[in-house]
Amino acid sequence: MQRVPVQESTTAEDAVLRLVMAMGRRFRMRIDGDTVDPSQAAILYSLSCRGAVRVGDLAESMRLDASTVSRHVHQLQEHGLIRRDQDPADGRASIVDVTDEGRSALRATFDQRRAFVTEAMAGWAPDDRARLRDDLLRLTADLGDG
Repeated sequence: MQRVPVQESTTAEDAVLRLVMAMGRRFRMRIDGDTVDPSQAAILYSLSCRGAVRVGDLAESMRLDASTVSRHVHQLQEHGLIRRDQDPADGRASIVDVTDEGRSALRATFDQRRAFVTEAMAGWAPDDRARLRDDLLRLTADLGDG
């Protein structure tokens, strides 16, 4: 199979898209010792930031299909990483939240993935690292996710 050549990043936008694609590939890879499926880490992360919430509200906040989020929540619950409780505001509904085990598993997942980035940036000067951090935080905020 012939490889398609990667175009040079001629704009900042192109460079960001290449970064997102490269990071996405690395972050979705399974690593020995993973306790969280990489595709489910975003749900755990979102819940750890938001706290207890209905599955539909979680899906909406993540801009994902409710059935997809529901399936992942069910699997995470089976592994003890999420708990489901009755919604105190509406007894017919339920809310989900991250368990202590889920927080621990998410922390381990992030630590493992952070190691990729740490290794890649090992030769960077502290000023370069700080500038990148500041620029990425600014871009994240401008994208409405920060």
